[in-house]
Amino acid sequence: MNVRDWIVKESAAPKTPAALVERMLAFLGDDARRDARDVSEACLAAAARALEELLAAGRFERDSALDLLAVDALTTFAFAHASQVRDDRGLLQFSDDGARRLGRLALQRV
Repeated sequence: MNVRDWIVKESAAPKTPAALVERMLAFLGDDARRDARDVSEACLAAAARALEELLAAGRFERDSALDLLAVDALTTFAFAHASQVRDDRGLLQFSDDGARRLGRLALQRV
């Protein structure tokens, strides 16, 4: 199983809109082919890349809603996966690192 397979499986219930799944996979790019053990890191990295692009372009309007939702969904999947595969200490570290990474992006660009 790879990252793409995991995303598709997790998106099935509850049903995630196909357009959102497609956008998440587009943001993942080649990382979608990584082993499913890497879902947390791949999704967080894709969310950070996409958020960086949106912030750099100042894209906060309604026409960017799907992209913003995809960033949110990738972040959610990253933390959901981390909670499934990491112990408490590992999850705390991943959460702290992820929050800092995404938070720094927002502070640098806004």
